[in-house]
Amino acid sequence: MWRQVELSIVQGRNLGNHFKAHLEANASSATVSEADSREADPVDLDAFCEIHLNDNICARTTVKKGIGSPDWHEKFLFSDLPPFETLEVTVWREKRLSKPALLGSVRIALTNFRRSEEVEGWFPVIQSGGVSNSVQVGEIRMKLTVNE
Repeated sequence: MWRQVELSIVQGRNLGNHFKAHLEANASSATVSEADSREADPVDLDAFCEIHLNDNICARTTVKKGIGSPDWHEKFLFSDLPPFETLEVTVWREKRLSKPALLGSVRIALTNFRRSEEVEGWFPVIQSGGVSNSVQVGEIRMKLTVNE
C-alpha cells in the first residue's frame, strides 16, 4: 500500500517559555492549540527541528536564529512509507560550545488523521517530565497531510 506524509514546519512562537500544559487522555484532541492571550518574555535562542516517523529520524530543519519565534518555512515529503503510527517533531536549542539541548517535542498519532486532508495549526511543544509534570515550552505552526 502506498503511504505518504507531507509536512511543512512554518514557524515557532514562545519557544523556551514554560507554561503548564493542559493534556487530555486523548492526545489527538490536544495536538492543535488555538492562539491564546498569554504573553511571555521572548527568549533569545537558535533552534532547529528533527522529524521522526515511527521513532526513526527522517529529516532535520536548518538552525534558525530568533527571539523565541524562528521562521523555518521548510517543506518535507516522505513517500513510500511502511505502515506509520506516530510523527514526532523534536525542537532543539543549538548551543555554540556544547551539544544541542532538547526544548520539547510535538507528538502526533498519524492513525487519527483523515487521509488527504491538510491540517494546519499551532501545535504545542511539550517538555516531558512525567505524566503530571509536562510543561508547554512554546508552539510550532505546521501543515500536515497524510495520504494512504
